[in-house]
Amino acid sequence: MAKNKIPKTEFDNEMKQFISLVKKHEQVPDMEIEEAWANVKELSSAGSIGKDAASIAILFLISILYNNQPQEESSFLTELEKAAPIDSLNQIYLVLSKNQQVKLENEAYVNYDKKGGVTVNNQTPEVAEDQATGVNNLNHIIVPKGKRTHITLSDGTKMYVNAASHVIYPSVFSDDKREIAVEGEVFLEVAHNPKVPFIVKTKGLDVKVLGTVFNVTAYEADDISVVLVNGRVEVNSSAKEKMILNPSQMVNWKDGIMKKEKVDVTKYICWKDNVMLLELETVSKVLDNLSRYYGVPIWYNKNIANRKLSGKLDLCESIDEVLEIVKVSASLNVEKINGGGYHFYE
Repeated sequence: MAKNKIPKTEFDNEMKQFISLVKKHEQVPDMEIEEAWANVKELSSAGSIGKDAASIAILFLISILYNNQPQEESSFLTELEKAAPIDSLNQIYLVLSKNQQVKLENEAYVNYDKKGGVTVNNQTPEVAEDQATGVNNLNHIIVPKGKRTHITLSDGTKMYVNAASHVIYPSVFSDDKREIAVEGEVFLEVAHNPKVPFIVKTKGLDVKVLGTVFNVTAYEADDISVVLVNGRVEVNSSAKEKMILNPSQMVNWKDGIMKKEKVDVTKYICWKDNVMLLELETVSKVLDNLSRYYGVPIWYNKNIANRKLSGKLDLCESIDEVLEIVKVSASLNVEKINGGGYHFYE
């Protein structure tokens, strides 16, 4: 047996146990489900089944948990709360109904018609012929670090999904409400429909609109922001606070405190144009964002984390070129790590 390999039978047994728990997850304590999932992760990270198999295990958790849950009003947020980690994924996955999974290329265009039929880059995915369509038929787009994708929803709403994000939405919206759930970052151009509100749910805020353009950043449950480009939105926090946003305003919900301020929206939405605008941003935030955008590990010493950077980064350039600019601008040193990644230090 090869070094560090886990016998396939052992992995299969763990998966069977995990599947059994998932099928009855409504009757099983969360702790028991988490323990089973931890066992699967331990095996997949041991190096024997490889990154692809680890990804399959993670996607299996996502798909089974989500597609077996009752379609209740709170199911969107419930699914986000139960979401498995996606850090092990290296490719975009579109998870359709009936547990069907489609691998997508970076910057792929996903389009839903009014009946819930889906195409990818104007082509029908191979699994689509068995796809069930209809209201409350939940789909998922799971985008790892270093990738992005475009989606047009069944009502005509356009959404650009940033790296390390997970979005849940129905293949067809109901007649009285349009609702999606977001973890990560999305830029939305919501199709105007005054009779049917469009609601974006995150783990801390709900954003309600009729038709507008805005950006939602929700990578952390305790640090969420909404930036309005045009139109008008209503933002409601989990603490029952409510704020109305007008164009060029941002609501930030951090550590349970909700604040509104006037901003230059370009700074917050330019990521979709492969640009990062910096205005006295900390080195830690810049490097964390670049790590997520390029899908490359970046480490930095704590003593440089709060240094400030201003300027513009062209994200169409290679990661090496961009990090060289950061290095020079902040008067830092950078070391390329064998096996991948970068280390910044003074």
